[in-house]
Amino acid sequence: MDKVVSLMRDVAEEEIRPRFRCLQEGEIRRKDAGGLVTIADTESERRLGDALTSLLPGSVVLGEEAAEGDPAAYDCLSGDAPVWIVDPLDGTSNFASGKPDYVVIVALAVGGETRAGAILVPETGASIVAEQGEGAWSEGRRVCSDDAELPELSAMRGSLGRRLRERDGIDEIFERVNTAGCCGIEYLRIATGELHFAHYRGLKPWDHAAGDLIVREAGGRVCYIDGSPYRPGESHRYGLLSACGDECWHSVLGVLRPSIENLPSLKPQ
Repeated sequence: MDKVVSLMRDVAEEEIRPRFRCLQEGEIRRKDAGGLVTIADTESERRLGDALTSLLPGSVVLGEEAAEGDPAAYDCLSGDAPVWIVDPLDGTSNFASGKPDYVVIVALAVGGETRAGAILVPETGASIVAEQGEGAWSEGRRVCSDDAELPELSAMRGSLGRRLRERDGIDEIFERVNTAGCCGIEYLRIATGELHFAHYRGLKPWDHAAGDLIVREAGGRVCYIDGSPYRPGESHRYGLLSACGDECWHSVLGVLRPSIENLPSLKPQ
């Protein structure tokens, strides 16, 4: 994973950061399914895909931009080859509007199970990595998301989508609930204790595969609300809840569950 993070840094420095706050006309567009994509997204994905498959011969890549509008792209997750799951620029809307909360995410899945993951924050240089059974690490230090001194609900900080945080007075129960507009930033903050929880309804694998493993390896809990584990490529009607620990997960779910179950269904992913 040291080599993977090094590749991510090189690509960020050469393809992403030079374009931050410098996008030209024609270098940004809206996808057919919604959301933005920039030349930084596509060039980052191209570079990472080439480098990662060279690093691990026989592996394949599932990248956000290449998978757009192609349901068959997910088939590789159930195949025998190792799969690099790549979000070349998570938080594209932030990036396009000049906000620094964007990241590069890479995960490695084998047999439909995430074995390793990394998140890099290009504007600060911060990174966090995890390998299955080996813990989560940032800048050579082990990261522990310990909820042993969990605060009261009224002092918790979380990330919730607008529809959920505006229901049933939920935004008044916690100290702060908002969204960073970037899943990778939120997973990193949960793993390092800056954030207590996050709930997600959209479950694209490039947004969650690495973050799920990182938070769990740091001591947190990531599950669907029925308690079943997340697997890349799966979806769930009620979404995914990530928290800094088991006690936090159950406490937050007790508050959110009735509202989550009454949210209108999303379109199939």
